[in-house]
Amino acid sequence: MKKILAAATALALAGLTAAAQDNYSTTLRTGAGDISFGAWGRSTFNIGHSEVDTKITADATALGQQALAGVTDAESAYTALGGSLTSSDEGYIADVISTVSAAQAAQAVATGTIDSSAQAAYQAEAAAVLTQAYQAKAAIAMLKAMETDESTSKNYASLDPDWSYGSRVGFWIIGRTPENHFGFDFNLDADGHALFVHKLYDSTESEDDVNYNEDGKYAVAIGDQAKIWAQGDIEPLAITGKIAFGKMRENYLRGSIGDFGQRESSDVKSEDDIFSEFWPTTGLFVSATGMADTVLEGAYAAASIDLSGTLGVSCADADRDGDMPLYDALRTAQAGIGYTIPGVVQLKAQYWGDSISADNYRYAESKFESARSAGYDMNDYYGRLEFGIDYLGFMGGANGLSDVDLEKTPNASLIELGFKLPLVTRDELREYDPETFYNWYSCLGTMGVIEKGFILYKGHIWGGQGTSNLAQYTPGGIVTLEKGKGADILMAGIDALAEICINPFGSQDLFVGISGNYNITKADGEDSTFSDLELRQHNAGAEIYVKKTFGANNYLFVGIADRYTKATMDGCVAGLCNLSYESSSNKIYMPIGIEMFF
Repeated sequence: MKKILAAATALALAGLTAAAQDNYSTTLRTGAGDISFGAWGRSTFNIGHSEVDTKITADATALGQQALAGVTDAESAYTALGGSLTSSDEGYIADVISTVSAAQAAQAVATGTIDSSAQAAYQAEAAAVLTQAYQAKAAIAMLKAMETDESTSKNYASLDPDWSYGSRVGFWIIGRTPENHFGFDFNLDADGHALFVHKLYDSTESEDDVNYNEDGKYAVAIGDQAKIWAQGDIEPLAITGKIAFGKMRENYLRGSIGDFGQRESSDVKSEDDIFSEFWPTTGLFVSATGMADTVLEGAYAAASIDLSGTLGVSCADADRDGDMPLYDALRTAQAGIGYTIPGVVQLKAQYWGDSISADNYRYAESKFESARSAGYDMNDYYGRLEFGIDYLGFMGGANGLSDVDLEKTPNASLIELGFKLPLVTRDELREYDPETFYNWYSCLGTMGVIEKGFILYKGHIWGGQGTSNLAQYTPGGIVTLEKGKGADILMAGIDALAEICINPFGSQDLFVGISGNYNITKADGEDSTFSDLELRQHNAGAEIYVKKTFGANNYLFVGIADRYTKATMDGCVAGLCNLSYESSSNKIYMPIGIEMFF
């Protein structure tokens, strides 16, 4: 069978990268060089039903019951002494404590238990015990007030993917000189749900206050590429050098096993989970590639600096007129090296600069607000180190799946492993965002084809470990551990997808696919208030779909999917009350989507 589905194979092997754009461009050849251009669009409509159940319970422990009994006994004694409990406020509590403790001390003197010289100390001790009993009663009452047992159910409709506000249409244009020494890359994307051309807003304006419909933020915006570049051979050094300016995504070292358009179940890992790409938003990129038939063949090195306003100047402030300090600019640096033995292995490592500066464009300011308010600053987080290895031994000598000769190697696969290590100088910072300031994170991925692409598959296994104050994992932050007492937290999961061509002897354009994923987050910890805390979160998803391909890299699909989430938390508060939280949600829905390249 020589006919291979270009759509399915390109999607599985190349992903949605700039390289894929080159494959589906129309090229105009001029005396000054080549100009290629193309367009694409993607959207998914979902219709389904969702159910959510939430239950919070609070039960007094034996110690808590003892405290409640002590309050009841004290109030009975107070009433017997002629006191009244009918006051409209809680001022009677002080009367109960002082009156009953004084009576207890007087009785102890009368019975000879103590002498009169110890009466004041005895009364103070009795008052303290009663005060603690009332405090325990108040704490238990507060926790009991949190109790809830509710369920919601609704039918809904939505658009995906969320990063495009439900739909995205874009186009690109690429220019190259005849010798391929100079060029430019540019693409423009229009997202759904927004109405007007992107408007810069005041950097002091909260993101929560931005109305996306009224302000038109991200309605039409620069996509992944807006760069100019130059490259050429430097023969004395046996390298090909490249320099680029602007916004860009450079994928030479990036992981190859992605999420295939984020169309399958949620919580699916991407290429960057294995090894991150170079992605300066406005900056400088340089690289050096070893020339063929030299001692440096297979070697690669690259570095970039992002000047988008990270660390000190807001990139959203259109009125800025100051220069970025060199130190701040260097904090955005990214540098990586790699070495490839064709058909055998690729080894790679890089430093990815970052910080928790309030003006870090990579994250919403609110993301690290709790860490900053606790006294952490930009010098407590420097980014991360990443290490990766790609095993190329199942690809017939090719450097990647996109280069495989499927006639010679009809069954091919790629295996990748990435490991990430954040550079956190104060360990307690990890408590505020364990998904960013983890102790370690690793992702193993594989994807490939069987029988020239008539069966496509991919999957990830991943895990990470860190600490957390648990605020972000419990409803309303009902559990927030004190500083320095973060719970040990482990995150792990697996996702997989397979597509099978069901008309291999016909037009070879109809596929049935199945995908699924499962991940768990578990934490155990305690502090001076909470003890024996156990938190578990489970997420699972599955989808089965039929996909009809047409054209070069276009497809239409319809499926049925389900997403299920369950969260539980149990712990003891101050030894007085056992607090339990349980929540589950389930969505079953039908996705209908299309993706097209022109």
